[in-house]
Amino acid sequence: MPIMNSKTGEVRRNYTIEELVEKAKEMRAYDMIAITAAGSGHTGGTLSIMDIAAALYLKKIKHDPENPDWEDRDRVFWSTGHKAPALYVALGEAGYFPIEEAVKLRKLGSGFEGHPNRLKLPGVELSSGSLGQGLGVAIGCALNAKLEKKDYRVYCINGDGELDEGSIWEGAMSAAHYKLNNLVSIIDRNDLQIDGSTEEVMRLEPLADKWRAFGWNVLEIDGHNMREILTSFDEAEKTKGRPTVIIARTTKGKGVSFAEGVVGYHGISPKDGRSGEESLDRALEDIGDSKFTKEKVDILLRIADDYQKDMDKKIEASMPKFSRNYWWNSGNRMRVKMDATRNGFGRALEKLGSDERVVTHGADITSSIRMSDFYIKHPERKNRFFSMGIAEANMALVASGLAKEGKIAFIGSYGVFVTGRNWDQLRTTVCYNNFNVKIADAHGGISVGPDGATHQALEEISNMYYLPNMHIAVPCDSVETEKATQVIALVAGPAVIRYAREATPLVTTKDTPYRFGVANVIRYRGEEENFIEAFEIRLSTDYKLENEDLSIIACGPMVPEAMRAAYILKEEYGIETRILDVHTVKPIDKKALIKAADEVGIIVTAEEHQVGGFGNIIAGVIGQGKRYNSPLLMDMIGVADKFGESGAPWELMKVFGLTGEHIAERAKKLCDRSS
Repeated sequence: MPIMNSKTGEVRRNYTIEELVEKAKEMRAYDMIAITAAGSGHTGGTLSIMDIAAALYLKKIKHDPENPDWEDRDRVFWSTGHKAPALYVALGEAGYFPIEEAVKLRKLGSGFEGHPNRLKLPGVELSSGSLGQGLGVAIGCALNAKLEKKDYRVYCINGDGELDEGSIWEGAMSAAHYKLNNLVSIIDRNDLQIDGSTEEVMRLEPLADKWRAFGWNVLEIDGHNMREILTSFDEAEKTKGRPTVIIARTTKGKGVSFAEGVVGYHGISPKDGRSGEESLDRALEDIGDSKFTKEKVDILLRIADDYQKDMDKKIEASMPKFSRNYWWNSGNRMRVKMDATRNGFGRALEKLGSDERVVTHGADITSSIRMSDFYIKHPERKNRFFSMGIAEANMALVASGLAKEGKIAFIGSYGVFVTGRNWDQLRTTVCYNNFNVKIADAHGGISVGPDGATHQALEEISNMYYLPNMHIAVPCDSVETEKATQVIALVAGPAVIRYAREATPLVTTKDTPYRFGVANVIRYRGEEENFIEAFEIRLSTDYKLENEDLSIIACGPMVPEAMRAAYILKEEYGIETRILDVHTVKPIDKKALIKAADEVGIIVTAEEHQVGGFGNIIAGVIGQGKRYNSPLLMDMIGVADKFGESGAPWELMKVFGLTGEHIAERAKKLCDRSS
């Protein structure tokens, strides 16, 4: 059924097979322009699924772009949410919005987020990106059609790497049980995922036989042959009494020579930018759509650039203002070096690998979280690395079995997945049994930036804190991350280390004191050429009262921001600040917290997390231990009860109010209240 007018039943537009082939080319071109303009995105998978996207949205499904919520429309769920750019250009071609708007991909506030957000864009059925969840939602939607005696059909787009998730097979079992002949799963079988080929990471074959065993009608097609694609949709519609899975054999990066079949192009934009051997211009030449002249491409890229410039102005206008600019490396003094905290984890893990007890597990982002540093320079360790694929719950359980037998088992993934999807496994198997499992809570907070809310962990500090036997490290930079990783490996029992993805300021050195469970006190002493030299850092157990006006208690990347806030407060208002770097959130340094409350009396907590996750832990400790012979004022800075969104990491720090400027502004108001 082609694109319709839902009010009259008339066909708005019907495409021939030849026209669909050309439209798929056009969609690939827009896709590559959008990903290039964003500077990030999933080139490989968006290109492999594009022919299927064109067939669905321009020919097969019953829908009306002028009435996106039409009750009788067919539904398409993109469980493989990282292929969002393909969804956006398909919706644009269908008429939900001008397709040119899709070049604002991954830009703050545009709606074209790194993973789909159904609340921001018409035609998007599901906010998705946490793999393995879309099929279950599609099943619920198909069940509803049966209950309400509706004739709409439900399609779910799944990636082949996504099939590692156990929830997919739970869904497969239930869909067959309920005989959902109105449901179709389309598997983009391009054979590649982030860590390598699907068969190397976690073997899927014989894939067709597995689906048949679950009771599904199985169709295998060439996912780039438009006639085969459309025929398979028609065959699925004729099938009675069971759901259909279409295993579409595709080529990752299809249509762009330098990306075809290349693992590295799973999640990056063209390496050479606009021109060169691996560039946008080369991609457009390969795709071969003559409409995309240099002038047209320039116009499209300018749309993205102008949007970003306008957004930059809005963000800067919203920032607290002071007598001068205190932003990182904005002047000739107070200079700071940057390094991704994940690099510290990798360095520590490489060293820890010399211990034969240490084993590691991969969950398909092994290199990104630096888990691969364990074996890259030491191939003999590869037999102690276990690829689990995209299967966090199973990974936690397998690691538990190894830990039970005396191993120190490291697992890791995006923080939101490795502490969230498998929380029950961590609670009941890891913590209840007190197994020696170490969790790399990678890419914590909003530092993953353009990937958006589904990949931004903002809840896991509190989720992990209340698990008995769990230890929690939240280091402030890559140097502290290296130290913390080495320590938690030797701590008996479960432990989690939360670290960021993007480069953050280096505010400690190898000589900075570090003791697990003991907070560091940081004091600003005056401007220096290098930022780090302007501060003195001591263990809280060695610190004596200096009659400070304020205490900022922070963890993780908020520690450098707290330091910058202290710098601003001193230079602007003469306010002296005691900073507590709570790098160990559990066991927490209760004495240092209570001492700050008793001696200073004004507390601001700072966390790159849902506000109160860390702050309420601090408040609870102070509330139980403070002597109430003096007043206490307290405020908490964090993400204000909302999900993250796509944007550059530093943009998000600004718009969510997490910068040193925001801390200084809030702290000054609190100090004013006390006077």
